[in-house]
Amino acid sequence: MQSGINILSIVPYSILPAQSGGKLTIRELHHYLGKICIDNVAGTTDNEDNTQYSFCLHKVLSDSKLRYLPYSNTGKLFKLAKENNVQYVHTEHHYMGYTAMAVAKKLGVPWFIRSHNIESERFRSIGKSWWPVMRWFEKSMMQKANGIFFITQEDADWAMNHYGISPAKCHIVPHGTPLVAKPSNHLQAKAELGSSLNIPTGVPWLYFLGALDYQPNKEALTHILNDIVPLLNAKGFKYQLLIAGKGLSDELKQQINATENVSYHGFIPVLDTFLNACDIMLNPVMTGGGIKTKAVEALGYNKLVVSSQAGAAGLIPSVCGNNLQIVKDYDWNAFSTAVINATTSNPSIPDSFYDTYNWDKIAANVLAIMQRTKV
Repeated sequence: MQSGINILSIVPYSILPAQSGGKLTIRELHHYLGKICIDNVAGTTDNEDNTQYSFCLHKVLSDSKLRYLPYSNTGKLFKLAKENNVQYVHTEHHYMGYTAMAVAKKLGVPWFIRSHNIESERFRSIGKSWWPVMRWFEKSMMQKANGIFFITQEDADWAMNHYGISPAKCHIVPHGTPLVAKPSNHLQAKAELGSSLNIPTGVPWLYFLGALDYQPNKEALTHILNDIVPLLNAKGFKYQLLIAGKGLSDELKQQINATENVSYHGFIPVLDTFLNACDIMLNPVMTGGGIKTKAVEALGYNKLVVSSQAGAAGLIPSVCGNNLQIVKDYDWNAFSTAVINATTSNPSIPDSFYDTYNWDKIAANVLAIMQRTKV
């Protein structure tokens, strides 16, 4: 039920359709916010029309890079905010922080940044030479905002320690799941998908899922194919490995086609059957920062997740139970052993996972934080 509160949410790139974990987490948060308040999403013109989500999409931002210039679109967004009696301004990422700050100042209302990771650290980890400029900009915007929504506690701690952000301004808003309890149709989904894909169902199904043109995911898939699969085979483990996601390179596609028991299934727009059917998620992600949205998704579906330490960053192990197995980074022998051992476990994600990661509860917390924040 909507509260009558109006917010302006600046989303500086297309999220419809959502074809990456980052875009999915934006779309879902605003969908669930839109159920409890009037969420006016100021988006780019290259979004598809919003026909199924609860937020109000206003395609008022150009898809030109000029939209990122400081104070760009301030007049347009202020007009939109005034027409909709906006009480809070929220921007995904800090990229349009100056614009969000200017609109909020003219309205006399608080403004918030949702930080998906420490962007300067992500840029540094993937070799971007201009990461110091990003660090200056990111620090400045976080210091000026009335509140920051971090996806992980680790990122909040980092910002407090390195950017001098007040703990009172730091709030944890993780990626979530729409599920409120673990699904119970695993065997049915596996039989259904196994029949359609013509792959055996009598062995464990391992999987890796993500935007495969994103460098951290591409590197993780390379580790799976070059480091983990050979060890699983050498240990006589019987399995099927399913790879899904957009942007797979021709080189990796050829490698997958030449590898026994491994198959590529492209971008899967509706993941419910796929996630219900699979058994174990492989998460050997080493770079990129932030929480790995696909790990939250997997745990919500009561999957077993075998992860590197880097790949598990931001997850709260205490609410994941035995479904989350964390292995030291780059220890591929231990990783392959953990995968094999996981097949002897019955997955049973604790109820506390859904108390922490359910989208309805996350959105309610965001709105409550906004309401108690003063200019």
